[in-house]
Amino acid sequence: MGKKAAGKGKKGKAAKAPPVIEPPKFSHPEFKPARLDSRVVQATIKLAAPVCTLLEFTKALPPTTKISHITDLIVKRHGGSIREVSVCVNRFHPEEIIRPDETLEDCGITGGECVVYYDFVPLTGALLQ
Repeated sequence: MGKKAAGKGKKGKAAKAPPVIEPPKFSHPEFKPARLDSRVVQATIKLAAPVCTLLEFTKALPPTTKISHITDLIVKRHGGSIREVSVCVNRFHPEEIIRPDETLEDCGITGGECVVYYDFVPLTGALLQ
């Protein structure tokens, strides 16, 4: 094979200017996981009848809280001595008892304050007979 022609070897690369980085046209929204709900409901939980302020308490809850969780809070507040807890939101009426699998959001509560009324059947025990 023949020789390469003189002066036709690799040419030196000319110094290129660094590329100009343009700022993005659109900003990306901040990522927030769906599990973190910033909405808060101040739920005042009261015994429907008889009115007793000692059994009343307030709890900050997200609107996605299930009624079964509120029922568990009520049972815990009574020391586990109650059963068959009936729960209503904003007014107590036997026809408006909420199922345990519903959420506060299903009841129309998405923020602010609400009153959760409850009634129960006490457990029978040696002290109650």
